[in-house]
Amino acid sequence: MLPPGLVRRDELTADEVRCWDADLEALCASVDDVFCRPASRENLRAVVRGLLSDVPRKNMWQVAEAAGHASPDRLQDFLARASWDADELRDRVREFVVDSLRDQDAVLIADETGDIKKGTKSAGVARQYTGVTGQVENAQVSVHLSYGSSRGRAIIDRELYAGQHWAGHGEEHRRRCEEAGVPEERARTVVTKPELARRMVERALAAGVPFTYFLADELYGGSRSLRAWLEDHQVRYVMAIPKNEVLPLADGRAQEARQLWARVPETVLERRSCADGAKGPRAYDFAAVHLADTPHGLARTLLIRRSTVPNKKNNNGELVCEAAYFLCHHAPGTTPAELVIAAGQRWMVEETFQAAKNEAGFDQHEVRKWISWYRQTTVCMLALAFLADVRSRRIRPHRTTP
Repeated sequence: MLPPGLVRRDELTADEVRCWDADLEALCASVDDVFCRPASRENLRAVVRGLLSDVPRKNMWQVAEAAGHASPDRLQDFLARASWDADELRDRVREFVVDSLRDQDAVLIADETGDIKKGTKSAGVARQYTGVTGQVENAQVSVHLSYGSSRGRAIIDRELYAGQHWAGHGEEHRRRCEEAGVPEERARTVVTKPELARRMVERALAAGVPFTYFLADELYGGSRSLRAWLEDHQVRYVMAIPKNEVLPLADGRAQEARQLWARVPETVLERRSCADGAKGPRAYDFAAVHLADTPHGLARTLLIRRSTVPNKKNNNGELVCEAAYFLCHHAPGTTPAELVIAAGQRWMVEETFQAAKNEAGFDQHEVRKWISWYRQTTVCMLALAFLADVRSRRIRPHRTTP
């Protein structure tokens, strides 16, 4: 077994290969108590090793072949019917990731991803927007919570999104949800993506996960209920928000983010790098506007990021420098430079999803049942956590300087 894409095979020593194999066995052994039967423990190892192998497509047919099985029946039964708790395994994955990647700059990042589907019977599948293609597709969409630091990043929680198509009443709706195994709570009403993210952050807090900021894009930053909950629990955050988001000012007034941006003098903009890209540091012009503090003693700041070159057409068809807005909830005295770095760390989630899909088969499952989705996704998280741990010990951490 060799983690694909981690390093070139000819760069490895025989001792490194043996060490990684022993480390993977130790990780699997550490979660053996999640599974009641020895057969389930064997199947876990077969699935994880198959996901980490170089099989062309990491569905249960090819994973089973890699394990030497004549058919995928054993592994499909492991995902659909065997007795084990996917949430307990999730908690163990989270603990392993935090132990491996813990650092003073660690962050939590919520984001969604989608898997294109052909049929209509898989739990949660519907015609809905997915960022994979940037348009409406027949897809499953799921929300994930990632843990990232200068030592690496991995996924520590997951929730399958079931939209309006899966929430309702009537005999036909009940039958369809029963066939897919959708829980009653999720079959009655839509649980929004920001609420799914909130639940995952709540679990991370309950588990004592150490982090500096919670990061998310404007789908989550635009949720006032999510922001209120985070502020009530004194969770520091940096989240993108829509340009028309109304924000409270220190003098009691309220204005939209774009109105505040219009009042910012050009002279106060500072050029900073918020993260490293494929072609070097990502440099933007930034401005910070102080907002009303929260009743809990933490401060709020509107961070405005402007492109350094014209890259977007305005309503008149003119090419202008695009502006993006981030609402920040932070300790008093936090510098704009720290908020810039925090905002830039959200890009780690894109790398996390890419690694999960390219190296751990995150988007190659062919399960239909609700429970099977959660189980396979959680096993994929375990495989990804192992890769993140290996990388963290082999690749030297790199910190971005603003």
